[in-house]
Amino acid sequence: MKQIKRGLINNIKNVRGWRTNRKIVVIEIDDYGGIRMPSKEIYNKLVAGGFQLNGDRFITYDTLADQQDLSAFFEVLRSVMDQQNHPAVATPVVNVANPDFENIRRSGFKEYHNEVFTRTLQRYYGQNNPFILWRQGLDEGIFVPEYHGREHISVQLWLNKLREGNKDLLKAFDHGVVAVNAPGTLASISDFRAEFFFENIRQVEYLHQSLRSGVKMFRDVFGYVPALFVPGNGIFHPDFEVALNEQGIPYLNVNHVMQIPDGRGGIKRKYCGNNTKSRHGVTYHARNCVFEPNDKGYKGPGYTMNQIEAAFRWKKPAVISTHRVNFVGAIQESNRMHGLDELKRLLRAIVKKWPEVEFMSSAQMFETDDRRRFKTSVR
Repeated sequence: MKQIKRGLINNIKNVRGWRTNRKIVVIEIDDYGGIRMPSKEIYNKLVAGGFQLNGDRFITYDTLADQQDLSAFFEVLRSVMDQQNHPAVATPVVNVANPDFENIRRSGFKEYHNEVFTRTLQRYYGQNNPFILWRQGLDEGIFVPEYHGREHISVQLWLNKLREGNKDLLKAFDHGVVAVNAPGTLASISDFRAEFFFENIRQVEYLHQSLRSGVKMFRDVFGYVPALFVPGNGIFHPDFEVALNEQGIPYLNVNHVMQIPDGRGGIKRKYCGNNTKSRHGVTYHARNCVFEPNDKGYKGPGYTMNQIEAAFRWKKPAVISTHRVNFVGAIQESNRMHGLDELKRLLRAIVKKWPEVEFMSSAQMFETDDRRRFKTSVR
């Protein structure tokens, strides 16, 4: 019964949207640039201090990718070629800023200060700053960033709890950590990860400004305007689409059922048709495949292959959703090794089953010839 239900879902989510005879595979990887757990040492300190981290894979393994992470990741991408002799391509979805903990503390938690993620990389890794590999991957066309928001943090709500003196948040803050649960926090902002969740209308203007300033930071770092915005935790209000349009971002990643803040601390839900244009002028873009090799429920590459097959059956690009946490080993090397081994297995299975496959970045997919009515700038 579960297999029948899964097969129905795989097909239903591919009904809407544009069609192509080309076998296109896109890999979108969320969370690059943003902090999570600084190090294994700090993780152990938090556990020893009584934090109930509950084995969550993001808290346990996720951190800023270091040079070894990116080198090994790029090696896997280069090892598998498509029909045009192009290597596999990753689209890292990037948060461009992180908290400046020192200056936030100096303000008595009354003011938020941030730093561009490249500075965070420098603080974490010093002379082994991995950003040189970001540039290399972009130049090769195998690591082509898109936009995930300025921070992956509910900044205003996080600061409110810090000012209230929440002991767990303050202790985590001392270690450069944001994403921990605090008693009394709404389930919608668990771990303070949903950047665009808001409780009341007074918080909305800050989020408009955050989106705009984040796009500017992205442009300053990478030299181009992103084609795609992926809101953190899939929570986003349609009114923010105006700012996306103003900033020249044509595509908004949506879940098929989007979570929308109701302005009173709750969530509404809205169906968003893939590749439909919103009243604010952005085009909805939905992923149709999942690959999470370090998730407890991971079922092997075959699970993702079935989703790719369904996408191709409906003449759709296969857009694979995954996260940085699957491919980083700065905290635990075996996590990176497992994730990359599984990625290599998946990529090899794809080219074996569909020799005509084409690996693309998200921007390249938006630019394919049979999609001219959705033109954007290719990198």
